Amino acid sequence: MPISLTKSNHPDDWRTIEGFLFEAIERLESAGIPLWEREEVSVSALQKAYGDDSLYLVKEEDKIIGGVFILEMDALFWPQITTNDSLFFHKLVIGDAFITRGIGHRVLQAMVDLVKSEGRQWLRCDCHGDRPRLRNFYESFGFYFIDRREVEGFDAALYEYPCL
Repeated sequence: MPISLTKSNHPDDWRTIEGFLFEAIERLESAGIPLWEREEVSVSALQKAYGDDSLYLVKEEDKIIGGVFILEMDALFWPQITTNDSLFFHKLVIGDAFITRGIGHRVLQAMVDLVKSEGRQWLRCDCHGDRPRLRNFYESFGFYFIDRREVEGFDAALYEYPCL
């Protein structure tokens, strides 16, 4: 089934994605690999961190199955990028009811298609540097590892994907 990315245009969408992020927190904690705290992924924290215009819904047959925050600039993790040739994504999440169905790579492809449709060259992201499974997910899609550094106390691995 095709995956689509749709820019959020309804306040309730934020609560839906917050719920998916809460599910991810619980799933990761039970697996012994905690990542975020609930207050870090609350609607107010997400809007403060990424802005009201950043939420994209991941849809399968018009059903919201996940979300991702997509930015045009990311001065915190990518201060050296000052051109508008990239899109940057954060907190890609798929709801627990939809994971393990190969959706992740299809979502990444949808983001690549978005980058291309906007005439940009790069899709960039960061992830926790000490998460080999997550890093392998990005690398298996074709992302290139760029750097690993501490950013405001966060062990960040930086990745980019050429979308030319």
